[in-house]
Amino acid sequence: MGDRVSRGPALGVLEVGTIARGIVVADAALKRSPALLVHSRAVSGGKHLVILEGGVAEIAEAMDAGRLAAGPVLLDSVELPAADDQVWPMLGAPVAPPDWTDDPDAEAVAIIETRTVAAAIAAADAACKAAHVTVRDVRLAIDLAGKAYFTLTGSLDSIEAAAAAAQEAAQLPAFDRLVGLEVIAQPSPDLRGKLFR
Repeated sequence: MGDRVSRGPALGVLEVGTIARGIVVADAALKRSPALLVHSRAVSGGKHLVILEGGVAEIAEAMDAGRLAAGPVLLDSVELPAADDQVWPMLGAPVAPPDWTDDPDAEAVAIIETRTVAAAIAAADAACKAAHVTVRDVRLAIDLAGKAYFTLTGSLDSIEAAAAAAQEAAQLPAFDRLVGLEVIAQPSPDLRGKLFR
């Protein structure tokens, strides 16, 4: 996604139920604040993603305006005042990681699947802040009926801590955004480094 030095630190994602309204949401957010538009794009499921970055105050203002403009077709959103460094490359999904077959730190793997892109971003941010893990594969809505997933590797203890944080971030009192979360200790040699072929 480019030079990390100039990123954020804040990140905002608005997930809108119609493509047409998604464009209106992007316009409203950008007219309200000098946030930088990272993406405004249609994705599977007839949804539209608006992804913004900038200072904390700028993102807060842009997100308020975007949520207001989305109204009842806002499906989900996430606002991260200080997004983890590993979240930024996820925005360029799909991400197919370099082969980690021989990575000695990849003792275990977690696969996190969410109903929304915003939930995946929130879960990944929480996971990366909770433990020393590495984000690997990432898919955000395209060819997934609007769902998203990402994988993590690390020591078993780290993966378990990260998975717990991801699960908590993906679950809300009124809307459980988590589809599935699986942990594999010592993945099969045939899967190591290439979970998706």
